Amino acid sequence: MSTQKLFENLRSFATALVIALLLRTFVVQSFHIPTGSMVPTLLIGDFILVDKVTYHLRKPKRGEIVVFRFPLNKSVYYIKRIVGVPGDTVQMVGGKLLINGKVCNYTPAGSYTYTEKGTTYTGKLLTEFLPSQAGVVRHPVLLTGNAGSDTELFTVPQNKYFMMGDNRNNSYDSRFWGFVDKGEIVGIARVVLFSWDSNKHFLRLSRFFHPIK
Repeated sequence: MSTQKLFENLRSFATALVIALLLRTFVVQSFHIPTGSMVPTLLIGDFILVDKVTYHLRKPKRGEIVVFRFPLNKSVYYIKRIVGVPGDTVQMVGGKLLINGKVCNYTPAGSYTYTEKGTTYTGKLLTEFLPSQAGVVRHPVLLTGNAGSDTELFTVPQNKYFMMGDNRNNSYDSRFWGFVDKGEIVGIARVVLFSWDSNKHFLRLSRFFHPIK
């Protein structure tokens, strides 16, 4: 290979690398789901794509699933659903979510079983109707016990957000460590690129390019 050809190849590689780094920094970024805190919406082993552009154009909304830097350790990323925006009051009473003093509506959706770190959990699956600025966000929640089912009344400060996992009794979230600053939110989870089931050692083909809601 000639020196000129080598330099052309190196320049092409460097250009592609810079573009990839710019996209990752400002546009999209992929993340891996390591825990079951968002089951059944997101599964352990999902690889997701996060939109980093939208929140430069508007504020986060109640009901959106977001990736953010964990307030107690900024080097760690968490993923949860926004249930409280600035000015909201948020409380859990008897396993039900209250937003601004009003209980969210729920409908039964059967049962659900999953395994995490060798432990199998089975619980009640409900559809929660979470009020949002655009109407109502309809999404599943899983109840497998009583942890976090009753909380104090939280008032969300300005520029802060209240996060909760859809796996309500197995999620370490704002009920336990507080609010998330808007500046720590990386972006909105948009789609599952692919998913690997480490318990059964196979790809979950049905989750490829699965939209996240």
